Amino acid sequence: MMIPILMALDAFPAAGRAVKRSLLSMPRVETLRISFNDETIKGFVLLIDSRTNSEKDADIQRGHPAGPVVVFFQGHGQRPDSTYGFSSRLAIMCRSGIAVVPVCDTPYGRDPRLHGNSGKDVILMEMVRFILARQNIFIEDFSSVPGMRVSINGSPPVIKKNAAGTKVILIGWSHGGILARRIAHAYPASICSLGQVCPAGYERWGAWGITGRFASESLRIFVRMGNGHTGQMMSSAWGLTKGITGDFFRSLPGAVLELNLGKAGRIFKDIQDCSAYCDSSSFRAAHLDRIAAIFGADDTCMDPMKQLGIENLSQVTPEDRLRFQQTFFADVRGSEQVSLRILPGSHLAPAIHSELYARTLLADLGELAHP
Repeated sequence: MMIPILMALDAFPAAGRAVKRSLLSMPRVETLRISFNDETIKGFVLLIDSRTNSEKDADIQRGHPAGPVVVFFQGHGQRPDSTYGFSSRLAIMCRSGIAVVPVCDTPYGRDPRLHGNSGKDVILMEMVRFILARQNIFIEDFSSVPGMRVSINGSPPVIKKNAAGTKVILIGWSHGGILARRIAHAYPASICSLGQVCPAGYERWGAWGITGRFASESLRIFVRMGNGHTGQMMSSAWGLTKGITGDFFRSLPGAVLELNLGKAGRIFKDIQDCSAYCDSSSFRAAHLDRIAAIFGADDTCMDPMKQLGIENLSQVTPEDRLRFQQTFFADVRGSEQVSLRILPGSHLAPAIHSELYARTLLADLGELAHP
């Protein structure tokens, strides 16, 4: 009965139930200059701070927010303000009241070992530290990866020793689900929980396989335009187009000046990284307090039937959850730490069913400010 109730709630704005928390009507994305691995690329970050003045005062007295800060990783090619309906609800309904949405161009510097996701692991986390430090918020038990120097707008992010800090919850959509899993593995002392919506990383396929599946799902969504969600569909399509073309054209000067034609193809490295397979043999998760994954019942790209072997999408059984844990989170001992849900929607479900997905995910992570 929970799903119909949550779907009904989706018709009402979150702010009205969030005890006076509020949001900017137009998100403000900041552009950053990132220097890493002997190259300079662009980063884009959105800070969503829904806290009331009294909450901010209490946080100052306490020395840290009332709960972990949410970091949301977008789907492939999306900009930080894409799916703002979902990311803003994560902020307004979580205990801390804060969400950060970082995006960067595909890293393709001197050391090939740090191309693509391997470089993003470091850059995105440093972007989060940078933007939170401006609010005098520091990440608890943070340790930089040795030898991975990142400069943002000309300076390295500040590390404040012995300061009260906050833990971080990582949430990822689609390709962002892979990034969330990777970064949770890379910074185990600072990340407390992992959430994923319509995530990649659960199927063994190559770049062509995921490209074909994504194109097919996109066509299905396009054909259904006019069903009341045209605005969300067009916004997501525009975000994807703007992200990929922007990354490509910004790669051209480096390719020419450095005589490195590979830079011009870095967007293809990004696509290849979408096809990565993630389990505990590569990315450990035993340190996480909670793990929550939500798939869309009508998502033919990240298809829960093909990826998870779930036959009845209307009811995830205990056997389904146990198989999911043992296959993808084998190092996690307690089954109560891992939740798995199938909710209505296509691959665009976080954009179309924003409140349903945000509230369900935060509830499964134990992070709803007002259950």
